[in-house]
This record gives sequence, structure tokens and C-alpha cells, in this order.
Amino acid sequence: MIFFKNVSYQVEIKELFDNINFSIFPNQKIGLVGKNGTGKTTLFNLIQGNLTPDKGDIEIAKNTRIVTVKQEVDDFEAKVIDYVVNGIESLKQLKIKMQDSLATENFVDYSKYHEEYESLGGYAIESQAGKLLSGLGFGVSQLQQKVKELSGGWQIRLNLAQALLQESDILLLDEPTNHLDLDAVLWLEEYLQEYKGSLLLISHDRIFLDNVVKQIFHIDNKNIDTYTGNYSSYEKQSYEQKVLQQKQFEKQQKHIAHLESFVNRFKAKASKAKQAQSRVKMLEKIQRIEAVKSDSEFSFEFKQVKEHLGGTLVSLQNADLGYGTKKILNNVKLNIYNEMRIGLLGLNGAGKSTLIKSLIGDIDILSGKIEKHPNLRVGYFSQHSLDMLDLQASPLLHMQRLDSQVTQEKLRTFLGSFNFVGDKALAKAGTFSGGEKARLALAMIVYQQPNFLLLDEPTNHLDIGVREALTVALQSFQGAIILVSHDRFLLESTVDEYMLVGEGQVKPFDGDMKDYYKYILEVKKTQNDTSNIAGQINEDSKKQNRRLSADKRKQLKPLQDKIKKLEKALEKLQQQDLQMQDALQDQSLYDDKEKLQQTLLEHSNLKAKIEEIELDWFVALEELESISQN
Repeated sequence: MIFFKNVSYQVEIKELFDNINFSIFPNQKIGLVGKNGTGKTTLFNLIQGNLTPDKGDIEIAKNTRIVTVKQEVDDFEAKVIDYVVNGIESLKQLKIKMQDSLATENFVDYSKYHEEYESLGGYAIESQAGKLLSGLGFGVSQLQQKVKELSGGWQIRLNLAQALLQESDILLLDEPTNHLDLDAVLWLEEYLQEYKGSLLLISHDRIFLDNVVKQIFHIDNKNIDTYTGNYSSYEKQSYEQKVLQQKQFEKQQKHIAHLESFVNRFKAKASKAKQAQSRVKMLEKIQRIEAVKSDSEFSFEFKQVKEHLGGTLVSLQNADLGYGTKKILNNVKLNIYNEMRIGLLGLNGAGKSTLIKSLIGDIDILSGKIEKHPNLRVGYFSQHSLDMLDLQASPLLHMQRLDSQVTQEKLRTFLGSFNFVGDKALAKAGTFSGGEKARLALAMIVYQQPNFLLLDEPTNHLDIGVREALTVALQSFQGAIILVSHDRFLLESTVDEYMLVGEGQVKPFDGDMKDYYKYILEVKKTQNDTSNIAGQINEDSKKQNRRLSADKRKQLKPLQDKIKKLEKALEKLQQQDLQMQDALQDQSLYDDKEKLQQTLLEHSNLKAKIEEIELDWFVALEELESISQN
């Protein structure tokens, strides 16, 4: 289906791909992995034809439908459900024609376009769009919102829904789980497992990759290596290859050292000169094996907390939580002790962020009591943490503002553990990617030695290397942790217990991720979210359906057939009228009085017939318009 043959590509002076070869066949599900900057997104652009290779050929089978997620929203005024359906161009154009016909009260054209829209499955597709939006976390009330009313994260979900709705042979997904909460990730995972086309997936979520893909393409050192199996299988195979490579490297180094020693010892001796020269040629011909390099560029840890806090760090007693007069969580009773590790679970909008903001004091509790340890030091990370960075300041300046007493050398050493090395430590944060900003925000939290961490989706934008470093650091953290994350590997590796936020309550959850997914399905079944959303269509479609309900369409069908029949008859009679008028122009006809009289009578009858049919046509048209308007 897609074939890369000896493809090379470079950006400015940086070569990303050197003579790469691979194929993608129907129904393959492939995970594309590699460090940031190795060319994963570039590969997507080459497949889509947005970029042209410097060398080599890219062959794509004719009529292959390639779909990817748009990076930007292109219609802020559209309603959410319309925006998703409008990703299918044929339906979008028909809806425009239907709306234009209604605006000009051209109900005949409207009826024609409506039938075509229905025959293409337009309303069934709207229902399907509703199901997709439900799975991605949209509520019924959001379907009629304008796109411009959604936050950036929700707009990204909207583009994802639009891509999933389109028919495709190859689906290209670049970090689709970013900006999704856990319930949406679980839904998307199941959806992609059932997807019938080929999938090329960039993701740093190892469990998501494990459960979705059957093959891994690893970009490294300007090449693509392919592995059969999921991400865990790839890791095992890759590790075994590296162990073998390191052994071969060490063996080769001993051989090279032996040859070099011989040359150095005997190159000056005439009797051994030939042998020494032979060894030199052998050295020149050796294909050098590289030493295995460490995959991770990140290794950091939370410094040991200054004092071990006994007793309760934070306590909520009979607390109602929410915003202003809007109560979201009722009668919350929660005690946080040192070294507690809690994973917060709950559907989108259930109140997880409300609980966290109440604990850190971002919002006041509505009633009840909150108590905090006097020596509590909170480290709080959310997507808002990235917005709080000074885009004109460098990582080094951010750190100097935190601690002006420490030397620049020590701060740069600390930043190096987050891979802010060399000029990167001095670059403005405004030039950073989302992942780099997240790393800087985490570095600032780590440096301040908190004893209570509240992390709200800390892995958005982070690649696998940073996620693994964060996991290791959290495992050795000596304080308390509350973690909200869609990364199941991070949750399962760092928390000891789960708390469920839902139905206005905060309570212990006794189970694992499989149990939580069952809970999600039960809640959605009870609320009947999917069917409610699937049944919601845009307001224009509602009006159209009211105008053209099943009963009305039954009324319209005979009228439409009658109008078509009358139009055909009228066209035929008008042709006869033209022929008769031509005959009446013939002067010889007037010499035969009897024939002339007969022709004039026939013409008169024809005119009467035309008038009769025209009248029937106008009556039928008025009746059609009347039913359409009512």
C-alpha cells in the first residue's frame, strides 16, 4: 500500500533519514517510536505528500485514502456536531445547498438535496459522529456549542473525532492521547483495536501502544528498524540486540587493540614490516561497531525532604467543594498522610481538578473544614503551569529566580538532568516545544523540595524517556502524592491506592484499571450518554426533520413524482407546439381550407392541454411548498 524505497531527507543541515526502506500493508497497526526530533512527524508529512524526499521514491497505491488529525480548527463558528460531520466534504457541500435552498424558499431543490443527503447516510453519519464525541468525553449540551466556545484541548478532541469519522485506508495519529483524560483514552484504545484500516501511531503511552499496535517502527540514527510485536516486545528485542551489540563492540575493541599493538611494536622492524603493513590494511577494512549509547537523556530525583512530617498533611472534614454557589463535591472527608500515594480516578467533569484546587488553596471550600500541616510544601503541576512560565526567560533565569544564592554552575548541572544543556539552558522558554516547557515546569517543582505533590496530567507532551525518568523519581519520593493521569503505566508504577471522584463524592476505589473501565461502561450505560448524544443532531437538521418527518416525506413523494411526470408531459407537448407553429408558417397550408381548419383545431386543443397541465403543475408545486413550509 505504501512503499519507501531508499528515501533520504534532511531539514536544513540536519539529515533525518538516510536511505530508509519500509512498507506498510493493509490492516497493519504500527507504533512509530523514537526520541523527539528524530523525524516522526516529518515521516507523516512525507507520507501525506506535504514534503518531498531529497532522494528515493515513495510509492502509494492508487486511491489510498490517508486521513490524519488537523493541527488547527478551521471553522470556529460551526456547531460541534456540524464541525465533525463537515469533515466529509460531500456531506458538507450538500448541507450548504440545503441551507441555501431553504433561505431562498426553493423547496423543490431543497427536497432533492435532502433526499441525496439521506441516501448518502448523512443522518446516520451524524449519529455516528455523536457516538465518537461521546467516547471522547463530549456531553450532550456541548454538541450545540460553537467551536470557538471550546478550550484548546477540547478543540483538539474535536479534530480527532472528525478524523475518526472519515473513511480511511490509513490513519495517521500523532499523540492522540494528549489532552484526553483516562476514560477517553480507554475508549479510544478500544476503538482503534476495532479499526479495520492500517494505523500508524505516534505515542509515548507504552500501555496504549501495547494494547493497540502489532508492530513497532523505531527511528534511530537516521534509519528505521522494524520489530514484530507490541511495545513491550520491542523493548525486549531491542534490549537483547543492544546486549549483543555491546558484546560484539567489546570483542572488536580487543581485536583492534591487538592489531594496533602489533603494528606499534613491529612497524620499525624490517623483518616484520610486511606483517605490520598487513595489519594496518586489516585495521582499515574493519567496519567499526559502535558502543551502545544510553537511551535516556534524563535522570533526576526529588531531593530528600528537609523534615519528615508526622501526622496529617492535609485534612478535609465534611467539606463541600465547588465554585461560587455551584457545589460539585459534597461532604468530602479526606486525610492525607506522609508517603500516601493516591491515584485520582473519575470521569471528565466529575470534580478531580476541583478537589486538587481545593487542597492547594486555589479555590476556597464552600463549607466544612480544611486543615494543613504548618510545614507543608506543595508541588503542584497542571497544564496551567506551562502558561505561568516567563516566555522571555531562559531555564537558567527561571531557576535563578527560585534561588539567587546558588551558583550558576550548580543550577546548570541541575538543569542538565532535565536535558537543558549547553545553549538550551540559555534559550527563551517561548521557543520551546510543549514537552520542553513541561520539563522546565517539572524541574522547578523538583528543585523546591516539596513534601506533597499534586500532579494533574503531568505526562502531556512528555516523551517516553522523560516519563520513565519521572516514574523512577516518583517511586523514590518520600512525601505524599496525589496523581491524575491518563498514563496507566505511571499510575500503576507509582500509586498505592485509588480514590474515585464521581456522583458528587470522593471515596476509595477497590480495583485496578480493568475494574475502572468496567465502572466507566456501567456509568455511561446508566446515564445513557451515548444514545442521548447519538440522537442529538444540529438545530438545522432538527428543523429539517420537523419539516420533512417520515409522514411528510410520504406526502411529498407522490407530489414529487407527479411534478416530474407533468414536467415530462409538458416538455413533450411544448415540442409538439413548436412543430405545429412551424407548420402554420407554411403558406401552402392556407390553400387547403379543410386542412388548415383541422390544423388550427388541433393547435387549439394542444394549447388547452398545455394550459391544463401547467395548471396541474402549479397546483402540485404549491401543495409541495405548503407541506414543506408547515
